[in-house]
Amino acid sequence: MRLLITGASGFIGRHLVAYAVANGHEVVGTYLASHELGARDLPASGVRWEQLNMDDEAAVRRIVESVRPDGVFHLAAQAYAKKAWADPAATFRTNVLGTIYLYEALRHRPPPNGTLLASSGAAYGVPTELPIREEFALNATNPYGVSKATQDMLSLQYFLNFGLRIVRARLFGTTGPGKTGDALNDFAQQVAAIERTGKPGRMRVGNLESLRDVSDIRDVLRAMWKIFEAGEPTRPVNVGAGRSYSIRQFAEGLRSMARVPVEIVPDPVLLRPTDEPDNRADIQRLLALGYAPSYPIERTLTDALEFWRTAPA
Repeated sequence: MRLLITGASGFIGRHLVAYAVANGHEVVGTYLASHELGARDLPASGVRWEQLNMDDEAAVRRIVESVRPDGVFHLAAQAYAKKAWADPAATFRTNVLGTIYLYEALRHRPPPNGTLLASSGAAYGVPTELPIREEFALNATNPYGVSKATQDMLSLQYFLNFGLRIVRARLFGTTGPGKTGDALNDFAQQVAAIERTGKPGRMRVGNLESLRDVSDIRDVLRAMWKIFEAGEPTRPVNVGAGRSYSIRQFAEGLRSMARVPVEIVPDPVLLRPTDEPDNRADIQRLLALGYAPSYPIERTLTDALEFWRTAPA
């Protein structure tokens, strides 16, 4: 199968490219900026890289017409809540307009195996009850979440109005070795940096009391693929662990693995304007597709710390 993966140079994208290539698929992956191709864990072969700005409607149309994909994974997005607060307009141009441009192009050349949208659990906002089920209203509490909710609703619209098979994977926390911008890897990077000094040090943290449904990227890939193959456009599917972990658990777990003494120190700068207290997902739909998680959080912590220990200083 020839796959077009937008945002393939991002954390999830890099792993998805490697997964798809390993399973015999032809992959065309898009990236935004040249420096993204310098990531340590970027697949070295089996993928054709194409630069693409999702804000450029003509460029999006050209790549769809050029690749003629059998299937599409739409991952390209401005994916950080902090950046969305700083520049909500740019976030909407990429996440919302970019998605419209892609779907308009796919209307004229529908991929026979369909499209998967990497939606987000952030679209739900602060839940009124747990676990969060797919039937819950989308009440996002930050610009990033609103942009993902809009992508999600556009996907259903393009199926209902134009017959495009677009399945929606509502990803909750996704982490693993090499990710940047999440608490677990931020803590792991700090521990690795402290270890290199050979002296005791401080790990700076934000709100440790938040609870997060977090899954290892290696589990998330299998979940996404099952949704791509067997998901229904009218039934979004939560992708999560089905349980919550405290941010404190990540910090203390990594501190316990450190080779030198590490003190955990709160830093007000790391606090978010809004922070959902818990976001545990109901994953019954995902389990019904034959998915079962296999990477415990302890393995993820260990692998993340080892990744940053071996990173160039």
